Amino acid sequence: MAEALPSDLAKVDPREAWAPWKPANGEWNRKWVAHLFRRAGFGATPAETDKALAEGLSKTLSHFMTGDADAADRLELLTETGKYYTEPVSLRVWWLYAMTEGGYPLREKLALFWHNHFATSYAKVRSTKLMYEQNVTIRKHALGAFRPFLLDMSRDTAMLVWLDSNRNVKGAPNENYAREVMELFSLGVGNYTEKDIQEAARALTGWHHDAEVLKFEFNHELHDEGSKTVFGKTGKWTGEDVVRLCCDQQACATFLVSKLYSFLVSETPPPKALLAPLADQFRKSDYDIAALVKTILGSRLFFSEHAYHKCVKWPVECALGAVRSAVGERIPLSDVVDPLAKMGQALFAPPNVKGWRTGTDWLNSATLLARNNFAEKVAVGEWSRNGRPRPSQQFGFVAEPTKVDAPPSEPAPPPAPEAKHDICTAIFAANPKDIAAVVKQMSTLLYGEAAAPAQVKKLETFLLTPGPTAGAAPAAPKGPKPKSKGLTPPETKSADGPKAKTESEPKPKKAEPPKPLDPKDVKLDSPEFKARVREAYHAMMCLPEYQLN
Repeated sequence: MAEALPSDLAKVDPREAWAPWKPANGEWNRKWVAHLFRRAGFGATPAETDKALAEGLSKTLSHFMTGDADAADRLELLTETGKYYTEPVSLRVWWLYAMTEGGYPLREKLALFWHNHFATSYAKVRSTKLMYEQNVTIRKHALGAFRPFLLDMSRDTAMLVWLDSNRNVKGAPNENYAREVMELFSLGVGNYTEKDIQEAARALTGWHHDAEVLKFEFNHELHDEGSKTVFGKTGKWTGEDVVRLCCDQQACATFLVSKLYSFLVSETPPPKALLAPLADQFRKSDYDIAALVKTILGSRLFFSEHAYHKCVKWPVECALGAVRSAVGERIPLSDVVDPLAKMGQALFAPPNVKGWRTGTDWLNSATLLARNNFAEKVAVGEWSRNGRPRPSQQFGFVAEPTKVDAPPSEPAPPPAPEAKHDICTAIFAANPKDIAAVVKQMSTLLYGEAAAPAQVKKLETFLLTPGPTAGAAPAAPKGPKPKSKGLTPPETKSADGPKAKTESEPKPKKAEPPKPLDPKDVKLDSPEFKARVREAYHAMMCLPEYQLN
């Protein structure tokens, strides 16, 4: 076994960082399986985790790179069905199914990355057909070669609409695409001049879509055939030449590698020297994306504390990861679309040409609330019921009269969800013998490893304390206390005057908070305990640790 990498990233030898990780006996464990599945896909199901542990890192990584044996057939079916969606919501659901059912999670994960890289939005394009076709193009090249990828995206109809390419004509060049192809798509700020953009815009004149806004069309009459100088090279350049010249720049490989590093490894910028071997490999391979990604995902640095929990989950990662970790069967993915938008990520609608701002920018008071609300939906299994709420939700109370003389009793636990959508099905599949085992199983499903000892203690105490009025689950987020309205006893009037104070009454004694039960008195298979488990699972999904990838 090789020595661990230095804790100071500046002292890590780049050659050692990107060397293949060869785990010693016992090192390929649930923690690192979960880490790989979170980064290279959208989380692992319990069955996928067990399979990966049995097969080992090499075979698991190879499977990520190729997808399932029937992935090509699934892709053909998905591509065919996607043609018929005419509403953005339906198209979003379609892509979510591709992510979860396509049999090739790494391809879909990279498609999500490139969707943000080549950010284009339905908000301006206004055509699900064009957004669908762009998505198909992105998927085709997601693990391919970058040169043809950039060329196809430069001719993509949705992109042409998005960046006003039909306004780019001889004598009055529009610089939108020329600027973005350098700044955002290939080189990054500081690796071109304003003159390069102006000359590239001239080369791209006439790169239009047709009158029906259906496909790319080169308009010869509106193309500037004069000589242009881009990156110090002079010629009668066309749009194809602009793409080629961008990819020929040394900065191109470095820029793309740095973005993939931030997405797959860590959002903390690394020392420049650390990325040099990757950029060199990428350049020499003529931009082979799959080879680069395989090197990253199989490296010692990827399976180190320099990468573990060093990215904030994108909303899609957060939502699909939550479902896949513990929900045994397929859920209606239409139920995920609206929560994703509230978390800040409506697919096919990034906010601007720069795409979504990632990292901690995903997290604010509104989006965290949306994440926590979705976590509750997962924990209690409240998926689509054809719009029909439970009776208790519909009326705000249980519509059963309470007898006045009935003795007080513990509130009944909420109804259990369907077994196929119940997180308890996955938690109790391991037949836990005690509460400690239940907590361990919950931690394993959510994090891939045991929770910190302090959290374990809080969770065990919470599960042992009778509910559901026993208090909030450990570390659940706290909101502002609601202001009571209309709850103050009204002043009474008397014959002697308009106001009279009521006689002071003794304040009722505060009820003693419930005390934790003896573990021997808790029935793990009881409805009450399982309801408590769902509450605890919800709280665990609201912890900061769960927001990290």
